Amino acid sequence: MKTNNPLGFFRGMLLIGSILFCSNLFAQTTIELQQARVKLDINEQWSFYRGEKDEKVVTATSFDDSKWEKVNVPHSMKLSSNELDNSTDSSFQETFHRYIGWYRKQLKVEANASQKVFLEFEGAHQHTKLWVNGKYVGEDMVSGFTPFHFDVTDFVHKDGKPNTIVLSVDNRLNPNIPPDGDRRDYILFSGLYRDVYLVVKNPLNITFNWEDKYAGIFITTPTVSKNNATVNIRSTVRNEQNTAVSAKVEQRIIDKDGYVIAKAIEQHTISANSDHTFQQTTGITENLHLWSIDDPYLYRVQTLVYQDNQLMDMVENPLGVRKFEFIDGKGFVLNGTPVELIGVNKHQQYPFVGDAVANSLHRKDAEQLKETGYNVVRLAHYPHDNSFIEACDELGILLIEEAPSWIHFVEGEWFDNLELATRIMIRNHRNNPSILMWSGGLNHRGPVERLHYACKEEDPTRMTGSNGAPWTGPVHSGICDIYTPMDYQNMPVTENDFSFLCEHGSSYDALKNQFEVSKSKASANRFGVALWTAHDYFSFQKDWGMQPRRPFSFYRVPNPVNFWYKSEMTTTPMVYIGDERASRDNKVVVFSNCDEVELYNNGKLVAKQKPDDDPNRSHCNSPSYTFLLNEEKGDLYAKGLIRGVEVADFTLNKYGKAYQLKLEIEEQNTPILASGSDMRMVRAYILDKNGNHVVNNESMVSFKIEGEGILVGDAEIGANPNKAYWGTASIVLRSTLKEGAFKITAKAKGLKPATIESKTVAYNKDIRQQRIKDALNYPIVKVDMGADDQLLQFGWNRWDGTSKSSYTLKDYNNAEVLVSAKNGKLEWNTAFGLLGNQPYLAMDAVKVKGDDQLDVTFKNLPKGTYEIVTYHHSIKVLARVKGTAILEKKLNTYQIVANDSKGKRTVVNAIEPTSGTKLGNLYPAKAKFVIFADGNGDVKLTLQNHAQDVPIVLNGFELRQIKANTSEKEL
Repeated sequence: MKTNNPLGFFRGMLLIGSILFCSNLFAQTTIELQQARVKLDINEQWSFYRGEKDEKVVTATSFDDSKWEKVNVPHSMKLSSNELDNSTDSSFQETFHRYIGWYRKQLKVEANASQKVFLEFEGAHQHTKLWVNGKYVGEDMVSGFTPFHFDVTDFVHKDGKPNTIVLSVDNRLNPNIPPDGDRRDYILFSGLYRDVYLVVKNPLNITFNWEDKYAGIFITTPTVSKNNATVNIRSTVRNEQNTAVSAKVEQRIIDKDGYVIAKAIEQHTISANSDHTFQQTTGITENLHLWSIDDPYLYRVQTLVYQDNQLMDMVENPLGVRKFEFIDGKGFVLNGTPVELIGVNKHQQYPFVGDAVANSLHRKDAEQLKETGYNVVRLAHYPHDNSFIEACDELGILLIEEAPSWIHFVEGEWFDNLELATRIMIRNHRNNPSILMWSGGLNHRGPVERLHYACKEEDPTRMTGSNGAPWTGPVHSGICDIYTPMDYQNMPVTENDFSFLCEHGSSYDALKNQFEVSKSKASANRFGVALWTAHDYFSFQKDWGMQPRRPFSFYRVPNPVNFWYKSEMTTTPMVYIGDERASRDNKVVVFSNCDEVELYNNGKLVAKQKPDDDPNRSHCNSPSYTFLLNEEKGDLYAKGLIRGVEVADFTLNKYGKAYQLKLEIEEQNTPILASGSDMRMVRAYILDKNGNHVVNNESMVSFKIEGEGILVGDAEIGANPNKAYWGTASIVLRSTLKEGAFKITAKAKGLKPATIESKTVAYNKDIRQQRIKDALNYPIVKVDMGADDQLLQFGWNRWDGTSKSSYTLKDYNNAEVLVSAKNGKLEWNTAFGLLGNQPYLAMDAVKVKGDDQLDVTFKNLPKGTYEIVTYHHSIKVLARVKGTAILEKKLNTYQIVANDSKGKRTVVNAIEPTSGTKLGNLYPAKAKFVIFADGNGDVKLTLQNHAQDVPIVLNGFELRQIKANTSEKEL
């Protein structure tokens, strides 16, 4: 496989020692950070054979696989019908997809002699063995849902010669691998179904998270408040050299704009061939932005490892700063605000491809759920794909994750593997802020001490759920933290535990859904519910298949019930009329978050109603509307009213005879990638002559593609042609390895065909180039100004003005800062006794008389754009007071003028300083603005006072370089 030589470039950098390093670490480039290790997508062009083979023969380098099928990962060993190929299996899944498959690949690796080479797997069903160049490397058989890796350093050629990689992926029944060994309500689809990577590390490196309890990176926030957060970062570094080395680990917290806002640095000598775990703590004390459901702000944490001032490794993790609390009488509290969690359970399966789902479809699932308003997802009943969890981090959806199991368990090796799968799951996803809690129990069975203890050992920061049921097991959380039973039998509410309904039933008209949500909302300590399930799913249990009572079909086409959740969980005014899937027996069901709804039939007002007055739904935000229609249903039209004003409407016309097709490729925020693995759902809507959706039509729709795309499946499995379900036929589109245009045509007997055109774009297989973006490591210089005996603000730099006429900016090429008065004399003072934030900064200052001006001059400031923050507080009260009453407040506002490379201009029109000895919860007044330096001339700031009888005060300033294109409006 050609790699466009990123490994070769990386290797050359290390061999000639050309990584840039200087005392100002912000000079480090993004490319250097990306190339501190290599991670390449190797999903493409595996040779595949399904069936048993002689292990010795098929793993030999001389074996001829030219007649094998060429496949791309994610891969299912067999595409299957929505009827599970009419299998008669029981829920033990005796025969369906019980295959062994062989995957072979020629892989070129370029690395130097000291570097370590790994193959990393996100998941494969379910027993995986690896051979490299004819030699057996190892196996993984913990579960089909957890990541693993193999160290292939001693097996590969590192000089660019092809390496023969051979995998056996065995999904045959194995009673020692959970959830196999007993019954379950989901399918183990065979295949190498999650991403595969080539990873190259230097001999001093950060270990993989899942290796052991202390491996990799673990980021926690021990304390979080509205304005401050403490961040602890644990990282394990491995020295795979035969001599001890001095390793330096630097942690960087980077904000959404790309600026490094906090750092922690620690150095330690690591013995030869040993690991060392670093514990470093820093924090965010200014401009803290919390992660929440409505505003999922993400910082990034970069962990850099140096040896002899040379960058050896760097990994990046998300950081969402948030505070989870469970408070009696309030329930679940996120960042100080009680939140009712309303969501769904989710399986990862898709039609025809089973578990072999592209990252883009996982993300689309998250986008659909977020658009509806669901704020929590229980990941049933196994660890889910990284791409879905990462999407929930970015979108603001909380997650409950559990190890691969169902109801039953087997003692011995099976349970050992279940515990290990639990631990690996946590290690893999512990840094994802969307994870709310782990399962410490078994589905239906309730709390399991061994699993709960494993969760607490791995991650003591999160709660565990019990996964119980009202018909068996304890009716409380037990050893676990949260009681998380399912409810299909109107389980009584308990106030003795914090509880979350991990499953509940649904109905086509959403009445059952509303009942469960209302019952939960009636009790603060019962803080949420999750519907079973978001999508139709595959199982050999009875409760599966296409059912309109679920929010989405197999194909992710929404059913009417989904729109009740949207009315309940979103605030943008909306109204929706349920079609015959929800409206039956002369009743028209309407979902709306408005105060009232007017319903019209053929232009005639049927009724104007408020939401249904039903005590079983009284705690819902938006109970549904039920209209009685005692006449033939025609064209329906609904108006949503808030305080009597129309704010939303919806039309559901009576459809006629099917006439035409309409094609859509499901929208996403990213283009279709020519990776050979990217996927989209394609919809063919059946419409009448007027464009109305013919919901009851079940036409067989055939799809054809021309150009750079593949339509997945054929007639044998019901994929193409595809039978329309509630008036919509769907098919999976998969990209090829070549970027370019494609055209899809849909046809059905007696209907006007439809076409749609689109294109794919080039794909970059270098994962680190895809994901690691600029980190602007500009120093933030904080200068506290005052007399020589001033009390220094913690974390700031001292400028004692009575003895030092200037201040040197060491981080900016020793530029000098001077302060002067235009007419009179500078006064450097100090004081004591200020209640408020940043008190030691605000107590001391340099000042001039009110009729003077204060000039601050920066000499030899390097070329660039800079953000300046100046602070202005006077201990002396700038008002006439009596007791606590202000009798007369003097007008005292400053104007700040900058004279820099852009010329002379006013940067702050007016800022009013704070004053007095009691700020309370306030901060000293500050002004923020931008200056520009050309590297040659001075930059001068002039502070002038609009009032002539009070002083001009400057307590200190902050300075940092910023991106050149930053405008003052952005600040």
